[in-house]
Amino acid sequence: MAIPDTLAMRIMNVVCDNDLGGDFLMLGRQRWMGSRRKRSAAMFAATLEERFPDLSEEDLANPNDEYSETFFHKIGFENVDSMDVSDFENATIVQDLADWVPKKLHKKFDVIYDGGTCEHVFDLPTAFRNIDRMLKPGGVMIGHSPCNGWINHGFYQITPEMVYGFWEKTLGYEVLECVLQPILPVYANRAVTTTNPNETGSRPRLKGKLPDGPIILSYAVRKPMKSVRGGSRKVYQSDYQNRWSESADPDVAAQ
Repeated sequence: MAIPDTLAMRIMNVVCDNDLGGDFLMLGRQRWMGSRRKRSAAMFAATLEERFPDLSEEDLANPNDEYSETFFHKIGFENVDSMDVSDFENATIVQDLADWVPKKLHKKFDVIYDGGTCEHVFDLPTAFRNIDRMLKPGGVMIGHSPCNGWINHGFYQITPEMVYGFWEKTLGYEVLECVLQPILPVYANRAVTTTNPNETGSRPRLKGKLPDGPIILSYAVRKPMKSVRGGSRKVYQSDYQNRWSESADPDVAAQ
């Protein structure tokens, strides 16, 4: 995929709000798109002025290629790697996320960015657990994944339930951001949040109306400093777990 203005704003805000830097890995070699038109371009310019006032948009692009390493270096990452199953785009690390990553990649990165790669990996749980293995304790995963309106784009469309059910509940990650971001420029300021099923006991509910067009799930999660005991256990949706617990409680079942 590529990084347009709407997603670049999300990245810059997460990086600045959480003081991120260090060793960075992008899954797939993401192309740099930057500002497009109308409202999204104006919002992007305003975000850049607020977050990185010493940078212009021209500073974020490499005139010699179409990829986004320059963008990530400019916003504060010292080392920027890319990972792909093939070397067709000259990724620095050739690795299949459907296979367990070697130990030399364990706890190597401060931030991992999935800008639209994991939905193309059929063994999605393996890919996510590989990300967990590659993150340093306290490291952050930033995800921009197709959520709605991307039929046949990949094997999967990722939902907030995955963020709260897998990353937060199962692995003990802290959710820094979880919003549904429209990708069309006209809806740049129409991001929608959801409820947290780990707090409500029911499936995530939208806190607003989704506009027309394709929707990206924009999320960021921070790995705990110590692994959660039982973090490799099976993952279930929260509302079903609540139902199972209630049916097993004779006092609840009798009500």
